[in-house]
Amino acid sequence: MLIVLQLAFMLLAMRQFQIENAAFLRLAVLAFGGFLLHAWLPLAYRLPFFLGLSLAGIVLVMGWLNGAWLIGIGLLLIGICHLPLSFLWRIALLLSVGTVLALQRAELLASPWSTAIWPILGSMFMFRLIVYMYDLQHEQAPFNLSRSLSYFFMLPNACFPLFPVVDYKTFRRNYFDADSFHIYQTGVDWMLRGVTQLVIYRLVYYHLTLAPAEVHTGGDLAQFLLANFALYLRVSGLFHLITGLLHLFGFRVPETHHLFFLATSFNDWYRRANIYWKDFMMKVFYFPVYFRIKDYGATWALVLSTMLVFFLTWFLHAYQWFWLRGTILFVPQDFLYWALLGAVVIANSLYEAKWGRTRTLNKSNQSWRNRVSLYLQTLVTFIALCILWSFWTSESITGWLSLWQVLGSDPAAAERNSNPVFNTQSLLVVALLVVVASSTGTIGASGNVPPRKGVSRKIWSPVSITTVKIVLLCLLGIEGIYSQFSPTTATMVLSLRSSHLSRIDTAKMERGYYENLLDVNRFNSQLWEVYSKKPTNWIDVDSSNLKRFVPGFVRTELIPSFAEDTKHGRITINQYGMRDQDYAVAPEPDVFRVAVLGASSVMGWGVGDGETFEALLEERLNRELTHSPYAKYELLNFGVAGYNPPQQLPALEKALSFKPNSVFYIATGREMSRSARYIANTVLDKIAIPYPELNAIVASAGITPDMDETTALRLLEPYGQDILTAIYRRIAGQCRERGIKPVLIFLPQLRDGSWQEETAPSLKVATDEGFVVLDLNGIFRNADIKTIRLAEWDEHPNKTGHQLIASAIYDALLANREAIFSPTRQ
Repeated sequence: MLIVLQLAFMLLAMRQFQIENAAFLRLAVLAFGGFLLHAWLPLAYRLPFFLGLSLAGIVLVMGWLNGAWLIGIGLLLIGICHLPLSFLWRIALLLSVGTVLALQRAELLASPWSTAIWPILGSMFMFRLIVYMYDLQHEQAPFNLSRSLSYFFMLPNACFPLFPVVDYKTFRRNYFDADSFHIYQTGVDWMLRGVTQLVIYRLVYYHLTLAPAEVHTGGDLAQFLLANFALYLRVSGLFHLITGLLHLFGFRVPETHHLFFLATSFNDWYRRANIYWKDFMMKVFYFPVYFRIKDYGATWALVLSTMLVFFLTWFLHAYQWFWLRGTILFVPQDFLYWALLGAVVIANSLYEAKWGRTRTLNKSNQSWRNRVSLYLQTLVTFIALCILWSFWTSESITGWLSLWQVLGSDPAAAERNSNPVFNTQSLLVVALLVVVASSTGTIGASGNVPPRKGVSRKIWSPVSITTVKIVLLCLLGIEGIYSQFSPTTATMVLSLRSSHLSRIDTAKMERGYYENLLDVNRFNSQLWEVYSKKPTNWIDVDSSNLKRFVPGFVRTELIPSFAEDTKHGRITINQYGMRDQDYAVAPEPDVFRVAVLGASSVMGWGVGDGETFEALLEERLNRELTHSPYAKYELLNFGVAGYNPPQQLPALEKALSFKPNSVFYIATGREMSRSARYIANTVLDKIAIPYPELNAIVASAGITPDMDETTALRLLEPYGQDILTAIYRRIAGQCRERGIKPVLIFLPQLRDGSWQEETAPSLKVATDEGFVVLDLNGIFRNADIKTIRLAEWDEHPNKTGHQLIASAIYDALLANREAIFSPTRQ
C-alpha cells in the first residue's frame, strides 16, 4: 500500500507535467492498475499476467489492427528463433525475413499494415533478437514461453521507440531475485528520477538552448555547448522511467545511466552513459573477438576489439535510425564522432592497462591533492565531452567549425539581452528539481544488492523521503501554487508542464514543412518524436504538383489550374496561380478589392476550398455590409505555403496587376528572423536580389556566397529589423503610390511561445512605415488547442481555427472601418 500511495502521486505528477504523451499516460494507468493485481498473484502466475498486460498495452497504444500486425510479426520472428534447425539456418531465416521487412520499411515493397508500427517493431526486435539468439547459443536455460514473449513485448515499449537494450540473461536471472518491496521501491525511485530529469530537460530545451547562428560571444558558445550536452538528460530520464516501471513487475534490471556528467575520463563516460549499450557491445562483440585473438598479444587484442566495437556502434546507430525513421543516416560527423571517441577510449584503455585506474577515492586516499586531481579530471572530461557532443549533433562540419570564430570577435559588438527567466525564485525551482533528480533515496541504490527475502528492513525513512519528493513535484505543478511566484517564474514553470517544441526546433520544423525538407537536428528526440508520429502522406499533396520551382528571387509559386482532393477537402488553384475563384483582372467600378498576401495559413493548408478565413471573410463582408458604398467585396488570395516576408515583394508585384483597393499583409510571427534567413540562403544559393535596399544590407553585413549557413546567419541576423523595415517600406510605398490602403494583420500562432519576442518590434516597424495595423494577438488564448489545430504534429489552424480567424478579422475591420474602407484611389 505504500507503493500504491507513491504511484498515485506519481501518476498525478505525470499528468500535471504531461510526461511524454497521452498514450503513455494511458499506459501508465494500465501499468499501475496492473501492479495492484500482479503484486498479489502467486509467483507462478505473475509472468503470464505481465505478458498479458504487455500485449494489452500494445493494443491500447497502437489500436487493434496495428497491434495485431505488430504482435503477429513479432511471433513470427520469435518462432524462427526456436525452429528445430541448426543455429546457422535460423540466423539465415531471420536475415531473410528481416530483409523483406527492411524493404517494406523503406517502402520498396508494399505492406498491408500501417507505417505506424515500424518504430515500435524495430525497437522491440532490432537489437533484442541479437541478444536473444546469442543467449540461445551460449545459455542452456529451459525455455519459458511467457518469459520469451515478455522479453520482446515488454510493457513500456509500446510508447518508447528509443528503448534500452535490455539483456535477456539479466532479464531472466534477476526476476524477483530479491525482496519484493525493495524491488518495487527502487522502481518508484527510478521513475521519480526519470520524471524529474525529463522536467529539467524541458527547462534546458525551452530556455537555455541556442541555435548556432545565435552564438555571438564566448559566453554564448559556452551556453550552447552546455545546453546541447544537457539535452542528453531526456535519454537518461526516459530510460529511468522505463526500467523503473519494469521493477514494479519484479524485473530487477540494473541502472541504465550512473552520474554520467561526472565521468573522469572518456572510458569512464563510456561506462556510465547508456550502460546497457556498453554491456551489449562488450558481451556480443568485444569479448568474443578479444579472446579469439588474445594469443596474438593482449595489446593488439584490446585495440582491434575496441576498434570493432566503435565501428559497429556507428553502423548499428545508423541501423537503428533506419528502423525508427525509415531513412538512411550517413553523414560524416557521425563516423568521425565514433572514430574520435573510439581513438580516445583506446588510448585511455592502453593507459589504464599499463598504469591501472583508480576506481574510487577510499578513505586512505582522500587527500586534498587527490580530490583536486579528481575534480580537474572531471572538469576537463566534461568540457571535452561537451565539445565532442556538439560536433556529433551539428548539422554540418563547416557549421560547427564556424562556431569557434566567435572566440576572436568583439564581445561588445555582439551583446544581447540576458535571459529574463532566471531570477531568484527561478533558481530555487531549478535547485529543487536538481536535488530531486540527483539524490536517489532508494532502498536498492546503484551498486547495492537489495536484501534477500525475509531480511528485516527499515523502510520508513527512504519511503517518506521519496514520497515527499513526489508530493513536492506535484505541488510545483499546481497552478494555484506556481502562479504565486513572480510572472517570469510562473511562466517558466508553466512551460515545463507540457511537451512542445522549442523556438529553435519550431523554426526548423516550419522550414522543413514549408520547403518540403527534413532538416531535422538528428539527435533531438523532441523533434524526432514529432516527425515520427507524422503520417508520410499528410495532407496528400506534399509530393504533388501544388507548387513549382521558378527562377529568380521568389523561387516557388503555386501551379495555375491545379486541383486535388485531400483528406481535408479539395484544393483548387485558379488560372492565375491563386487558391481562389477566378476573378477578372480589373475589378468593377463599385467593387472594393483586397489582395491578401501571406503564407500557408492564408493559402489554407489543411482546409478545403471555401473554408479558408479569406473565403469566409469575403462571404461575410458581402452578406453583412449591405449598407456600404460598395456593391461587392472581393478578397483575392495570394497566399503561398512557405513564403517568407521577402517573397511577399514579388507577390505584391503580381497582386498589383489586379488593381486592388487595399493590400492585406498577413504577418504570422518571427518576421525578422525569417527574413534574415531567407536573404542569407538567397545569397548562399547565388540568386540575385532585385531590390537595392536589400543588397545594401547584405553588403553591410559582409555576406558572401562562399560562406557556410551558420556564419552567414550570424552576420545577418543583427540586421533582421533593417531587412524587415526595407520590405515593409517597399510594400507600403508601392501601395501609397497607387492610392492603395496598406493593412498589416498580425495573425498569432495557435499557442503562446518565443515567436512573440519579435511581435512588438515588427508591429512598430509596420506602424512607422504607414500600415494600418490590426493586431489579432490573443484570439486563440482561450481556445482549446486540440479543437483548432490540424494535428498534434501540425499546428496550422483547422476549419474551426479559420472560422475563428475570419470572425476576429471581421471585427477588427469594422473597428477600423474608416481607415480601411474610405475611398483613397487617385
